[in-house]
Amino acid sequence: MNRDIFFRPLIPLLLSMIAGISCGLLFPWHCVWAYLAVTCCSGFILIKIIRNKSALFLPLLLIFSLGYISIQPWFPEKLPASHIINFADVGSLNISGQVAESPEIRNKRLSFVLLVETVEDTGKIIPVTGKISVKVLKCIPEISAGDTVYFKSGIRSVRNFNNPGGFDFKRYMSFNGITGTAYVTGEKIRVEQNKKNIGWKRLIENARKKFALLIDNSAPSDEAGVLKALVIGDQNSISPEIREAFKRTGTSHILSISGLHVGIVATVSFLFFQKLLSYFNLFLWNAWTRKGAAVLSLFPVIIYGFLAGMSPSTQRSVIMVSVFLMSFFAEREQDGINTLAVAAMLILIVHPPSLFLISFQLSFLSVFFIIAGMNLTLYRKNRRIDVEEGWRLRLQRQTAAFFLVSFFATIGTFPVVMYYFNQVSLVGLAANCVAVPLIGFAVVSAGLLSFFLYPLSSLLSMWLIKASSVVLGISLEFINYFAKLPFAAIKTVTPSFFEICWYYLLLCVLFFVLRGKNRKNMINADGSVFERIKPKAPFIAIVLLVIAGYADIWYWLDKRFLQEDLKVTVIDVGQGASALLELPGGYNVLVDGGGFSDNSVFDVGERITAPFLWRKKIKSVDTLVLSHPNSDHLNGLLYIAENFNVKEFWSNGEAADTLGYKKLIEIIKQKNIEMKDFKNIGRNRVINGTMFKILYPEPGFRDKKEKWRKGDNNSIVLKTVFGSKSFLFTGDIKAKGESDIVKMSGKHLKSTVLVVPHHGSRSSSTDKFIDKIDPEIAIIPVGWKNRYKFPHPEVLERYKSRKCRILRTDENGAIMISTDGKSLSVAPTVINEN
Repeated sequence: MNRDIFFRPLIPLLLSMIAGISCGLLFPWHCVWAYLAVTCCSGFILIKIIRNKSALFLPLLLIFSLGYISIQPWFPEKLPASHIINFADVGSLNISGQVAESPEIRNKRLSFVLLVETVEDTGKIIPVTGKISVKVLKCIPEISAGDTVYFKSGIRSVRNFNNPGGFDFKRYMSFNGITGTAYVTGEKIRVEQNKKNIGWKRLIENARKKFALLIDNSAPSDEAGVLKALVIGDQNSISPEIREAFKRTGTSHILSISGLHVGIVATVSFLFFQKLLSYFNLFLWNAWTRKGAAVLSLFPVIIYGFLAGMSPSTQRSVIMVSVFLMSFFAEREQDGINTLAVAAMLILIVHPPSLFLISFQLSFLSVFFIIAGMNLTLYRKNRRIDVEEGWRLRLQRQTAAFFLVSFFATIGTFPVVMYYFNQVSLVGLAANCVAVPLIGFAVVSAGLLSFFLYPLSSLLSMWLIKASSVVLGISLEFINYFAKLPFAAIKTVTPSFFEICWYYLLLCVLFFVLRGKNRKNMINADGSVFERIKPKAPFIAIVLLVIAGYADIWYWLDKRFLQEDLKVTVIDVGQGASALLELPGGYNVLVDGGGFSDNSVFDVGERITAPFLWRKKIKSVDTLVLSHPNSDHLNGLLYIAENFNVKEFWSNGEAADTLGYKKLIEIIKQKNIEMKDFKNIGRNRVINGTMFKILYPEPGFRDKKEKWRKGDNNSIVLKTVFGSKSFLFTGDIKAKGESDIVKMSGKHLKSTVLVVPHHGSRSSSTDKFIDKIDPEIAIIPVGWKNRYKFPHPEVLERYKSRKCRILRTDENGAIMISTDGKSLSVAPTVINEN
């Protein structure tokens, strides 16, 4: 490849399309201007073509406008009256519809996408359109794609946890056309097989199920779970331990069918068909072996895609690999970058939201840097020398080439992996060098062959599966070995958009510098001013990037450790409570962690609290405070205690007979986190100019025998004072506890900001308690449309009557408050228009 990788006509067109789609996402609903631009650009381009003149940047503007228009259907300004979104959040409905995709089982729940056809409300059956995500609990019925299901449930509109920079779940669901969710127990759902659907889709689905059963009967459970994921795209049987091992070793991409798997199938098929066609003189004389092999390889690739369920990520992989195969028809030297650009444009034309999906970004970044990197190392140019070398030298070169492929894929996706997963594997290169050949090539190829042989000979197919499971078992041993190394993986903070751009710009500049040295690209000093400056451009770029990097480092050092204000953020964790206190000097206190009743279904600590901290470049929490051991305050702390550098832990010492509490105490002991007895914590502590006062309960509260003195009423009530401003965190304290604390510490209760007790329940926020606090701002940590119907209207009225400013996490998202000790700055994530 003799041309620089960016000087290709498709690259600027692809970048224009990406820019247009991104602009359409950020600034939707301006299609009139976009259509006007398309019309004008098309007209001017036509005139330029007739006059045989250059169109300059008009094609780029045209593609940009088309990209803008293409993303708009996923964000309609107004949906029709018959759309299912208009029936969300209105109570229970009788719902019927067709299962759109193959269901998945995760954490003992069946999930599927339903194309809703009718809803019944007050005895009236109404035809509707749209998709919802359905979760089936308990008794899981047998459901397949194409089946019609009937059940009664309420439909909840899709909502986000509104924290700064948090994952936009609502947008993600919109990209998949899903606007609501429903929950139903298995015994309350009726399934009706669609007799009109006994076509090729049903045949493929039945074949997948039969082959999955054969795998289950032929291989051990761990190997069977992974083998089903590799061959038919079914990840339901992979154990959490295996998943974690693959994550820690940087090999989790192997479990999801992607460009790697489809590319391996294409490579093995291409080599097989090329060898086969070489025995036919007709193909040899006409130099058709490579072209014929490329065409024939399309069939295994497409079949593998359907066998794997043809999920959106699989569809993208099939398109990308098919474009690469068809590039063999070009009667000139292949250009990998241009071919990649064609594949990307085709995928974005078919499904523009793919641009914002993790699998698309990782696939194309890894392939781009593999192509650029391998051309940089000149492996492609020197491949003809392999014929003259001995087998040992060829083996060495192929081993080195394989290592370089993993290396370039790793550095090419490094910041994106950090951004989405906050974890980097330090053994990834070594683990991939073992896992990809053994699992990717050997196991996938044998598994796919066994599927094709199954209709002919189930016995031969079974023995191939057994052989695959042996190789897979060896691979899993290696992966488990690497995963258990203490340094296998490290948690990372989340890079900002600026930092990701900085990294890729630096990487591209370094590539160009190294490429220029390899080519000995000497420029005539007597040339133009541009030619004299050009050799110095990479050096200038590196200097500017280094300066920008230092500026970014100082920005975060100042933001984290040099600020003199106190910052308090009440985090949106749904129906629970969690607050982060950032003290001057970088000291951090996390009061409660939120949490749902079952962390295996949704871990608030892993999904919400930890990402929020990582986005703030926080990896250490100096003090964890647990107000009381209820799951909606405790369960989110488990992940924080296990994955952050936590120095000390405060609690009232009251134990709970729950798995969450026992696990938390176990983690605290394993990580050697300091945990003092409640009596020895100290009622008053000054940390970096901030006063912490434990107002409740009193040190000997466990010796008292009143019936009401348990659970919620023993919540730690913590007052934080900074200058003339103060914050009161009250846990889930109820009326009896409020009355007790008013008697004990009434004169110390007055606070500027109150985090309302017990999520605004009717059993808390008594008049005397509120009067003693006399807050300016009342913050209610509460879940949107929660089943307890918190906050209670009477409680809201109590605060309104005292002219408190009321903020709620269900309506305002995370609430951020900053104070210099003299004044407050309040910034809710969502500004409530009401």
